[in-house]
Amino acid sequence: MHLKWLLLLLPIFLCAALPAKADQDYVWVNGSYSSVSNGFAIGPYGGSVNGSPSQFYCVDFKDQISGNTGWSANVTGLTSSSGYGQTLEKNGTSYLKMAWLITQMMGTSNKTLQAQYQWTIWYLSLGSILNSVDNPYGTDAYWAQQAGNAVQGGFSVSGWAILTPIGSYGQEFILPSPGAATPEPATFVLLSAGLVALLALSRKK
Repeated sequence: MHLKWLLLLLPIFLCAALPAKADQDYVWVNGSYSSVSNGFAIGPYGGSVNGSPSQFYCVDFKDQISGNTGWSANVTGLTSSSGYGQTLEKNGTSYLKMAWLITQMMGTSNKTLQAQYQWTIWYLSLGSILNSVDNPYGTDAYWAQQAGNAVQGGFSVSGWAILTPIGSYGQEFILPSPGAATPEPATFVLLSAGLVALLALSRKK
């Protein structure tokens, strides 16, 4: 088999490898965070995704976690075309509002503003239930409206992921730089196996 045939068949093996890309990740939180507001940690939280250092933003107030723990999570693109059935909110617009608030958190060093944005994210996930935890700010409705206006005005993100826990332990996070975008080792194993087979055939010829 000539080299040109190897080159022609290479895309076939690349395409065959693509479905092996992860739709589940392993999330680890190391216990670090930006600040504390009224006894609650304000993001971003530090940790890793599939062993790669990452920073997360919590969009799930009702589930509690501890530092130095981990869990498996379903991965959903924040602007997913396949739906939000594996997420807690089941609603892409809600996550876009949260994403806008996260961009505001990322764009300021003011800890008070960061806390207000974080509490508004929790407000969007819980609504009036949040009042029972004594939110220290009165800005939830205001920032939620600003987030809604931004989404209606066309705000969007690319490459962000929602990490939803599988099982009873864990919190749902938004990951601005998703580890899910990196192919799992199975992708490379499949590709390598195909190349080895092609090289073996060429030598027999």
